[in-house]
Formats: sequence, structure tokens, C-alpha cells
Amino acid sequence: MHYGGQWNDHFLTKEQMDNGIGNTDVVGVIVTYNRLALLKETVGAVMGQTCPLRKTIIIDNHSTDGTAEYLASIGGNKAIETVRLATNTGGAGGFAEGIRRAALCSPGWIWVMDDDTVPAPDAVERMVPFMGCSGVGFLNSKVVWTDGSLHLMNLPGRIDDEARRKAALERLGLGEGCGAEPIEGASFVSLFVRGSLPREIGLPYKEFFIWSDDAEYTERITRHGYAGLLVEGSVATHKTAENYAASIDTVPAAAAWKLYYGERNQSFMRRERKGALAFFFSQLNALRLHARKIRRRKLPKDEERKLLAACRKGLLAGFTFRPRVEYID
Repeated sequence: MHYGGQWNDHFLTKEQMDNGIGNTDVVGVIVTYNRLALLKETVGAVMGQTCPLRKTIIIDNHSTDGTAEYLASIGGNKAIETVRLATNTGGAGGFAEGIRRAALCSPGWIWVMDDDTVPAPDAVERMVPFMGCSGVGFLNSKVVWTDGSLHLMNLPGRIDDEARRKAALERLGLGEGCGAEPIEGASFVSLFVRGSLPREIGLPYKEFFIWSDDAEYTERITRHGYAGLLVEGSVATHKTAENYAASIDTVPAAAAWKLYYGERNQSFMRRERKGALAFFFSQLNALRLHARKIRRRKLPKDEERKLLAACRKGLLAGFTFRPRVEYID
């Protein structure tokens, strides 16, 4: 059976594939949409882990590029579960469904990623020493771009204050130089979520469609009293076409439609944290600041207009956008 990427037969035997036997209590979740070549590389990297997973769930957002046929060829055993959704629900919808299915397996940890994520062979193994920390709610790999530099889209929410950072480690029974750094937010690119949390705090907002669903979910985990850790030794490559952040400063005009969702979703998150009047003025301020940032980029006028329109539309939608947390029965 061929998975693509660097997968080697000696990592999982046919018996292990049939029975779903791995030596870590981790269930993987991969969300894919029309990126078959990259998906094969991701699956190969996941199946080639030095610490095999108990199971991997692949959510297909109704791809039309041959992904369905590929997944049909590798599924049908307890190590890989493939799910084809009736429509494209975006990354957010795919992750919500994948995490829901993974949580029903009652794993120790759920490992989530996009279909353009290539974890190093020891990405899971490097996480194992920190999986026993009872106060940790999520673990994040160091995410790099194809040239080895940090990926701007996946920078974790670091704690700037040194005293707070040190205190956070001490609360977990860890010390400086342990190989992990406390963080307050992370992306869904090689993120490990404690398996009990989806039942406790609910699922990510599927209505977000794309962008900020991961920021909201990891923020929600920390609000419930759990810590996050960045484990530098666990590395994943995020193979996007460009190394850019999901922000107004760097998003290309071709991705303006994504900016709409990002602004709408961020607006919802601000509204949840602020009173009505404070939220109203924060939206006006965001519009002013975003317009200034876009104009400073000196883009061609048509690109500038496209980004400004997406920004305004997203900020306006944020006044009425009201997703609800879905819990697992």
C-alpha cells in the first residue's frame, strides 16, 4: 500500500494497519481540499512517525481532484479512517468534524494539521515527554516554511513577560531548558490537543469556515485553565506557496476572500471580550488602522480596493455573526 511521501513499510506492519496499533495514544486529524499531491506527502509523513499513531482520520472537504479515489485506496482499516463531506465546509468545518470523530475514540491526544503540513519523522516522539503534564491542554510543534525559516502564519502566542513565562513552567513542574516554552495560542498546523478537552469545552467553531478558528480554540483552552507548550524539538514544515501571515500586513490580494473571514471571525472574538460600546469603537478603530496598513503597502489600486472591500465587509459582518459552541453528546 503506497501513501506517498517518505513512508516506509517498517514503521507499521499490515497487522498494525488492520488493528490500528500504535505505541502512543494519539489520534491524528488531517483536513484536505483539492491538494492531492501535498496530501500524499502529509499522509506519508504521518504514517512514517517513529511513534506510530493509534489512528489517523482524514477529512475530505468534498475535493474534486482525485482525492476521493486516493483516500478510498488507503482506507478500509483501523489505522486510517477517511470521511468525505457533502460540501466544502472550509478548514474550520473540517477540523470541527475531525476533532469530533477523534474525541469519540477517547484518545490521550488529538493531533491536527492541514493537508500541506509535513511533520518530521520524530514530531510525535518529541512530544511524548510533555504529554504527561496534567495541566497542559495543547502542545504545538515548531512550524517552519520550506526554506527552514519560521512560518509567519503559524507563530505561536508567546508570553513576553519573563517572570510569567518562568512561573508558567514551574506550575507544570518544568524548568528552564526543558525543551518547551509556555504559549497562550497556536495554529492548527501540527497542534496536539488533550483528548478529553473537546467534551469539556466543546468543538472549534465550524462556522468560522477559515482563519482564526485555531486562535479562538487555543484561547478557549487557556481560558479554561489549561496551559499550552511550544516544543521546539518537534518540527513540522508548512508547505504554502508563500511564507506570509494571516494578517492585513502581508495577505496577498488573491487571498482577499480569506481576509473577509479573518476579519469577521476576529470581530466575533473581540465582541466576546468587550462590552457593546467598547466593541463598536474597536471596530471603527480597526477599520481605520487596517485601511492605513493596506495603503502603506503601495499595492496596485485594484489590489488595494479588493483588500479594503474584504476588510470592510468582514468587520461589518462581525456585528451580527454569532456562532455557537457545539458539544459532543
